[in-house]
Amino acid sequence: MIEIQTLSAVESHHYFNQIADVYADAFSQTPYFESLGELLVFSGRLPYHARRMGFKCVIARNETDHDRIIGFGYGVASQPDTWWRDQVADKMSRDMADEWLSDCFEFVELAVYPAYQGLGIGGKLHDALLSGVRQRTAVLSTPQVETNALHLYRKRGWNPLLENFNFPGFDMTYCIMGLQLRPT
Repeated sequence: MIEIQTLSAVESHHYFNQIADVYADAFSQTPYFESLGELLVFSGRLPYHARRMGFKCVIARNETDHDRIIGFGYGVASQPDTWWRDQVADKMSRDMADEWLSDCFEFVELAVYPAYQGLGIGGKLHDALLSGVRQRTAVLSTPQVETNALHLYRKRGWNPLLENFNFPGFDMTYCIMGLQLRPT
């Protein structure tokens, strides 16, 4: 049986190394093939995000090995003048940015160890991460290739907002997706 747990920013610090391990294992696989440098950037980005307002983290553990996480997801309340938001807002019309980014939760990362993928854990983490979020919308970026993650997001009602999106310094093309959490 899989247990999903929601962590505060302080509680999540205890799991940073395990989260980085899950991330490295999941994103070193096809189609991501993230380099050691990119994996190290993630390890530095996680503590930065944990200090931001509205940080929320969820982890999945197998009941038989309670000390080891097998998946995670986290996000933050979107704030102006942050790198990701500025990159996305710059490609949106003013009206689109107001609609999607003014009261928004940034769904930053979701990963499950490859050996545990396909068992519904990603969906449980997704749902737990968005449960109780107070923002009106949620946004994310995902590689614009057919992946399990893209299928999960579509199944959960996410819609493309910007396609063929290129972040500076990244070779992969992304899709920016949005989900209405509350009616306007």
